[in-house]
Amino acid sequence: MDSVESVRAALARLDASEQLGAVVWRDDAAVLAEAATHDRPPRCITVKDWIEVAGMPCEGESSIRTGRVPTRDATVVARLRAAGSVVIAKTQPGAEHPVHGRCFHPLDAGRTPGASSSGEGALLGAGASSLGLGSDSGGSIRLPAAWCGAVGLKPSFGLVPVTGHFPRVGGRHDGRTVIGPMATTVADVAWALSVIAGPDDRDPDCVPVGLGNSGTVAIEGLRVGVLNGDDLDGVAPSTLSATQRAVDLLVGGGAVTVDPLASLVAESLDITQRYWGRSHLSGADAHQQLVDWDRFRVRLERESARFDIVVSPVVAEVAPAFRALDGNDFRFMLPWSLTGWPAISVPFGVDKPTGLPLAVQIAAPRWHDHVVVAVAAALEGRG
Repeated sequence: MDSVESVRAALARLDASEQLGAVVWRDDAAVLAEAATHDRPPRCITVKDWIEVAGMPCEGESSIRTGRVPTRDATVVARLRAAGSVVIAKTQPGAEHPVHGRCFHPLDAGRTPGASSSGEGALLGAGASSLGLGSDSGGSIRLPAAWCGAVGLKPSFGLVPVTGHFPRVGGRHDGRTVIGPMATTVADVAWALSVIAGPDDRDPDCVPVGLGNSGTVAIEGLRVGVLNGDDLDGVAPSTLSATQRAVDLLVGGGAVTVDPLASLVAESLDITQRYWGRSHLSGADAHQQLVDWDRFRVRLERESARFDIVVSPVVAEVAPAFRALDGNDFRFMLPWSLTGWPAISVPFGVDKPTGLPLAVQIAAPRWHDHVVVAVAAALEGRG
């Protein structure tokens, strides 16, 4: 199959999944013309409509910026293009968009696909895409990945430049948001991360820390942290079972468990909810929120001396009937957003009553992205 034929096949898969409402922009003629310039079949990627692609609208989750078309690729898009990729579509930046309407779950149209990278999750879960880019502040990559059966990585804050994210984000006003890959396999996520990581001299928060080699990570001797039992209140039995199976598999491979972490979930949810409502806080309360955030981050850094990874649920349950999401839906992802640590959602089995995907989350201290990728690869397909 030549380059044009391979791209035509990818576009046909989008056609077959049109009912998902996951795509907000396509220009097939331009994509096929670009494909014709490639000597070998390119990787066909999709991009969340919060990340700029030159010549394609980038409106964000807003009805007031309809028709906004950037002239420059986001750094991550430019890097993937240079590595032989073609962007075939922009995807729905939310489960419900004021202009583009609703994005549907790929396995059950009555259920929600997740948070603001929902278009990416839906296409991946349907097999209509194999690799895409999303962004994650409190779980917007990991939540749709978990609910739709995809792999989704939130990289360490500062590892991947966010230049070209729209709306603009940065450490001074949002020290949580990152751009990261979503895919059908851990290997594709790892490849994309290797391409997009590294400073671009335009994002001041992206620093020259090298990406580690996941091939050097051994499961034997790995110290595995788990959540305190109180943090797991309200989690569905199938999700708890999947999490425990993942831990057991790692222990069977020579990993060792450590004492459960001190309570994280309630504290991180409280800090995040105050962050979300910061515009309504008094000066003293806003200051206290920052103090509490910093204390939380420091506590996790100190506690990380006794573990290499943390295995936990991504979400409490499988994808629910379509509804608005709230803080509780994100509560297991928030600790790693507040600390800037890498965390990956990897599919891990199926909920038997519904047939919907289950997932587990692997987190590690900042800059240990290669460790979470290696552990995800060890668990992949074994749920």
